[in-house]
Amino acid sequence: MRPKRVSGAFMALLTLFLLFAFVSMAPVVGLKPDLAEKRIRKDMPTAKFQVLKVGQAVTMDFIPWRVRIFVDSSGNVARIPVVG
Repeated sequence: MRPKRVSGAFMALLTLFLLFAFVSMAPVVGLKPDLAEKRIRKDMPTAKFQVLKVGQAVTMDFIPWRVRIFVDSSGNVARIPVVG
């Protein structure tokens, strides 16, 4: 069974969504994960969050409603959270 092709319009919308998510999440770097989650949830109310340590192994699957928040050794958000 061959995989279905993704339309160009869908890819354009997905790209815009990811760009928006990237830009809106930049200000949370340096915050505690719970505060970062509250701020991100304003733009993505249905998001599911994963809080991970920097360098921790993750799966390569793409889940559009998942947001990964990476924290440093002091427990603060270390980099821009990742959608997917």
